Amino acid sequence: MENHILAHPSVHDANVVAKPDAYLGERICAYVILRPGAEPLKALAVRRFVQRRGLAAYKIPDRVEFVDAFPQTGVGKVSKKDLRAAAAGHAPPAPDA
Repeated sequence: MENHILAHPSVHDANVVAKPDAYLGERICAYVILRPGAEPLKALAVRRFVQRRGLAAYKIPDRVEFVDAFPQTGVGKVSKKDLRAAAAGHAPPAPDA
């Protein structure tokens, strides 16, 4: 799914995590970094873009958050754990670069 989001010309990087949901068990949350100088995007534009690319309806992100940077682990990798915590509302969003 991340590759579909990355295909958008305004997107520099993307990470997708599960967000807990009382009804469905989990929902999809996409964190997106825009390219420098790119036109601002809205979450709906990202969702429609991946839908037009043929992504199955259940794989389309329920929530899209735009961030400046992703949280990192001690060795410099993207911390999916921190992204999942932020999506669940237990941590602040990814820090600014």
